[in-house]
Amino acid sequence: MKKIVALGLFFVAPFLSANTIVFSSSQQPSVILELEEIQALPTTSYTMTLPWLPASSEFLGVKLSTLLTHVYGKVPEQVDISSLNDYHSTLSRQDILRYQPILAYQQDQNYIKVRNKGPFWVIYPLNLYPELNYNKYHAQMVWQVNEIKEK
Repeated sequence: MKKIVALGLFFVAPFLSANTIVFSSSQQPSVILELEEIQALPTTSYTMTLPWLPASSEFLGVKLSTLLTHVYGKVPEQVDISSLNDYHSTLSRQDILRYQPILAYQQDQNYIKVRNKGPFWVIYPLNLYPELNYNKYHAQMVWQVNEIKEK
């Protein structure tokens, strides 16, 4: 169930669990989705080796294009993805539609814990698109995601 937050998230943010993501936009009220709501959407998995991991892993999650369309009714031109440690990166609509990154919540059939870059991690399919395996796209693979803003 979507929870619409009409008042500022300033008062709510301290009480949100790590298993939620805030979706914000200047054109509509903020929406908070919990892990269970995200899991209810169609899933995709990618298996690959990432620069930060010693071995290949399988990641399960929801395509960002599906998630953004669910929340905003479209894939915005740009989204800013923020993490629990305030790191953020901007992803373009063009890259989201072309490469179909996922918002992963499982790695090797286990929920991703905060200490292991979870509970949500943006994963590009580096195995399908070798041209993504460089710093620009590595920087967009935000882990510990807690907020997505339409720009």
